[in-house]
Amino acid sequence: MEREPYFFLSYARRDDRGSAFVRRFYDDLLAELGRLGADCSGQQPFLDIERIGLGMDWESALGSEIGHCRALVALCSPAYVNSPYCGKEWAAFESRLLRYREQTDIEVPALIPVLWVPLHNAMPPEISKYQYFEPPMGQEYLEQGLMGLLRSAPGGRAYRAVLELVAKRVHHVADLFRLPRAHGLDLGTVRSPFEGREPTGPGRRTTGHVRVFIAAGVTDPLPTGRQRHEYYGPSPLDWTPYHPPIHPTVAYRAQRVIIDEGCTSSLEVVDRGLGEKLDEAMHNNQTSVLLVDAWAARDSQYRAPLSDYDRQNHPVTGVLVPCHETDEESVDEKLWTDLQQVFRRNWMRRNDPYDPLFQVQVERQRFESRLARMVVVAQNRLMEQAVPRRLPAGPSAPPMPGLNVPYTPPPSSDDPTEPPGRTPPQKDQDDEL
Repeated sequence: MEREPYFFLSYARRDDRGSAFVRRFYDDLLAELGRLGADCSGQQPFLDIERIGLGMDWESALGSEIGHCRALVALCSPAYVNSPYCGKEWAAFESRLLRYREQTDIEVPALIPVLWVPLHNAMPPEISKYQYFEPPMGQEYLEQGLMGLLRSAPGGRAYRAVLELVAKRVHHVADLFRLPRAHGLDLGTVRSPFEGREPTGPGRRTTGHVRVFIAAGVTDPLPTGRQRHEYYGPSPLDWTPYHPPIHPTVAYRAQRVIIDEGCTSSLEVVDRGLGEKLDEAMHNNQTSVLLVDAWAARDSQYRAPLSDYDRQNHPVTGVLVPCHETDEESVDEKLWTDLQQVFRRNWMRRNDPYDPLFQVQVERQRFESRLARMVVVAQNRLMEQAVPRRLPAGPSAPPMPGLNVPYTPPPSSDDPTEPPGRTPPQKDQDDEL
């Protein structure tokens, strides 16, 4: 049987870095659906950190799930409206609703907005045309959003009221309707309907390109001293430092964080040309991030270029070294002593709260928040020292109209059809050419 997720939970990663509120709501929604008699076991709902595994193409996986799910629950917030991929998920699912309406003349309420964090301005019309509030949800929900209710009273009456109504809507549409599927959906071709809708606050949004360099091991051969195969794949880009295969690759997680910060990104594997590439990135007014596997950093393939980085000055490059807190192999002090020898100069500033560009032993729940801050700080530093690009030399610009021509009063006109003060049209020099 072809997979049809009971629902797809769409949310902005910036809203939930390390706080686990999204996961709590997802689990509570599953429990409430079970209480209503829904059987989701055969068509497991989609939560990206749970369903995108080791070595998967995350963009294709998202497209497939959006193209087949029965309902979409969108956790709306300023970050959601400003996330390009949240907008793509919304638009792709909405297109399936429109196709169903064209085929059957039936409006299916399967796109379910939830006010996660109140927006600074009015709800965008693309969202407000769908019902996101009912009186039983209460005024507290409108004022605080569902994440606010979870923070203040996770088991309280106000939170439960919203949860029950959302679950009833999901249960109704998922069991009653079958939307047309979108096979081979390419989210890269989908445009977000929210572009430019919601400001994120003064100075919050950044723009630019981040080059992500990964220094990680592979399954064959494993990094020196490593025994656990499940953290690796055939390529360094398949590295999954956080409890695989449940959580997605570190490359996927990093790209989603960077996208949510308003930047584009590219992925590369660290090689001996790393220093030149970092210099090239800065010359092109780009920032860089090195994601380093402490085990792989011991091997000569990475040790030499990472040590070269450490000896040079790269003010807009960040380094982040993940570490899974329950990986017993990674608690060995010798592993981190060896890493210290690779990053001798930078080691003294590790995990400095005032200089967040060198972060080591970063646990899963802190990965996204630390990487986001790293990206923003690097972008701000780049702006302070960006090299202006001079335009190519060309012909002089023509004089501004009226600046070098003596003013002459407009001639009087006896034509009663001419409004007062209007100058009759005159032929200028350009008309004669």
